[in-house]
Amino acid sequence: MNPDRRTFFKAGTGSLGALSLGMLSCADSGRAPETAIPIDKTIRPLGIYLANHLQDTGMHTWGIDRWKRDIRDLKAMGAECIWYLPIQFGQRSVVDFAPGAPYWELQKSICTAIADEGLEVGIAIGYNDVFPETLEEHPSWQAKYGKYGMEQAHACPSQPEALKEIMRLRERVFSEIPRIDYVLCPITDYGGCACEKCAPLPETYLRVFSEQTAVCRTFHPGVKIVAAGWGIDLNEEDMLRGLIRQAEWIDYVAEIPRGVKPIMKFYMDPEITMAGGWGSYGPCPLLSLIRRSYREEYGYISGSVTYSEGIHDDINRFAVLAFARDPNRSVIDVASQYTEEWLHLTGGDVRSVAEVIAGLGNGIGVQLGAYVHPDDGVDNPRADERLNVLIDVRKHAPALSDNYRYWLLHFRAVYESLSVTEGKIDIDTLLKEIGTAREAFRRLEPEYGLFLDQKSRWSKPELSPWNWPRTFHHAWNRENGFIR
Repeated sequence: MNPDRRTFFKAGTGSLGALSLGMLSCADSGRAPETAIPIDKTIRPLGIYLANHLQDTGMHTWGIDRWKRDIRDLKAMGAECIWYLPIQFGQRSVVDFAPGAPYWELQKSICTAIADEGLEVGIAIGYNDVFPETLEEHPSWQAKYGKYGMEQAHACPSQPEALKEIMRLRERVFSEIPRIDYVLCPITDYGGCACEKCAPLPETYLRVFSEQTAVCRTFHPGVKIVAAGWGIDLNEEDMLRGLIRQAEWIDYVAEIPRGVKPIMKFYMDPEITMAGGWGSYGPCPLLSLIRRSYREEYGYISGSVTYSEGIHDDINRFAVLAFARDPNRSVIDVASQYTEEWLHLTGGDVRSVAEVIAGLGNGIGVQLGAYVHPDDGVDNPRADERLNVLIDVRKHAPALSDNYRYWLLHFRAVYESLSVTEGKIDIDTLLKEIGTAREAFRRLEPEYGLFLDQKSRWSKPELSPWNWPRTFHHAWNRENGFIR
């Protein structure tokens, strides 16, 4: 995904808006009971796409042991396939792809680890990026930027010599990755070229992708091909729709264009990984939105491989896998299962923490490097209550201190408290809790901890109190105390 699209939400409501700690039942709210959706087919493939590129929240720095742990965990959560991004050429160097290069050996090992768990393997590729060094040597190959989400080092596929290099790189990927069951390639974000020779882009995209598919099938005859039309205008979308209708070599579309091939649910509704701060403030649980989406689309989709950029959306991954199998389940049911199986809680703690999970996801109240207004803040009156539940549970379940999934929820809860102007928890306690969480990540998940440590100081209320409603309110009252 394009890093320029990262946004940090200042205010608003999240997955549950004004509901208290958790979900209200239909009986409690006076609404009519929902109609059960018949479970008459299996959504397949069912899995997660681990988008390991420079925009993720730490995965691209994992070693193989950490990859294996995540793969095993996702299998235990119900995944039947895992996709990943073995190489985004524009973000790497020629040395990374050399024979025996540690980076490339790791990418092949990731594939083997997925297959060794009995899971199907999918890979994502861009259809026209090359190494940056190659464009430095051949500047005339440079794709035209400006219209499409292209990211780094794209070559114009309408130039024969550039296309030859593009195809050479893809052939090496297809020949050396030991198993490929699915290939996803979007038309843009990242990919494309806005030059006149490449117009109309839908025709160029399918021409190049079809050539790459033919090469891939020489090494992996049973591979399934997934096209995607996000990032283009609606006229181009309609053109792409018509072309894909005739493209027998395409097996699925990832979300769009719809109406021509089986739909692979991917990231559009809802988007689980960038929402609520892109991992900068822990997870943004979206269980009710995920449930609603699968209830609305259950009869129309054939597969689900949801886009994820890191461990911060662990609870959302779990929810996707659960609701894709059975959209009749309640939010509290799925949150309770997660609490039992992955936080290892029992008794009343299960329900209490499940309600916290169901209630998290409200807006984060941060300004991008500017002072907030003294009265600014998110409407989230139960924020401190949720955080107190998590703190209290940790006191009588000390094993949570070594569970990074607990700290993800805790971290989010602290930031939601900091996004409210006033509350029941004092500033010193909030800053202590956020520091404790950061230290836990450095100890338990150092790659994610490093991601957090590298964020700008304005995202850290202990360093920039003027950027957060709770700390601003406290600091402003303190300063005004010197003139009154």
